[in-house]
Amino acid sequence: MRFLVTRPQPDCKRSADKLRAAGHIADEAPLLEFKVMPPEPLDLSGVSALAFSSRRAVSVLRGHPQLADLLGLPVFTVGDATAEACRQVGFQDVRSAGGDFAALGALILREHAGLGPGAVFYPAAQDRAGDLEALLKDGGLACRTRVVYRMEPVEKLPAAVVTALTRAAYDGVLVYSRRTAETLLFLLKSSGLDAVVPGLKVYAISSQAGEPLSDIMRVRVADAPCEAALLDLVLAEC
Repeated sequence: MRFLVTRPQPDCKRSADKLRAAGHIADEAPLLEFKVMPPEPLDLSGVSALAFSSRRAVSVLRGHPQLADLLGLPVFTVGDATAEACRQVGFQDVRSAGGDFAALGALILREHAGLGPGAVFYPAAQDRAGDLEALLKDGGLACRTRVVYRMEPVEKLPAAVVTALTRAAYDGVLVYSRRTAETLLFLLKSSGLDAVVPGLKVYAISSQAGEPLSDIMRVRVADAPCEAALLDLVLAEC
């Protein structure tokens, strides 16, 4: 079977390779490009914990001159992959919500009281799938957000992908974020391809990620918001 993987590199290749290892054809079409913001001094005064909703934010801080000041703080992450990325950088006290923004907010509000007073420092993307700052504020906890990277949408689909979509060559498209789904929807409509994709399956890592495409494609949602669950779904339907 043939699939289209749309997540940013280098994750796109890693995911595609997993499908290839299972005997399938996987085309890579990263729809968002990773751009690091210029490094600036971090105001860590009054900060008692860190929050990460993305492995990419962790990778940005890996090379930050204030990393040593951060490593002693407890860390809350949205999921297990982000938690593992934190441990690889050198964080010791890492707590994973194993879910989405709501789960991350709930975990922080539940466990932060034991860490003493202070704000949560949140290195994040420019465009985010949820509002962690609002979730924590509603719970009476201050959150200090710092944008450390952005994801820029590509301007067009690769020519080979356009040809494959036109010929109905794909058995499914893998989508890992709402922003990617929104970008794909825009590119399909702007090129007139939205008329040829009805019936094509979208395998989404979450219902939120798949929702933008639900009007023109058949969206299937993973049982859990992680790649392992998404690939399990894809391979189970092959």
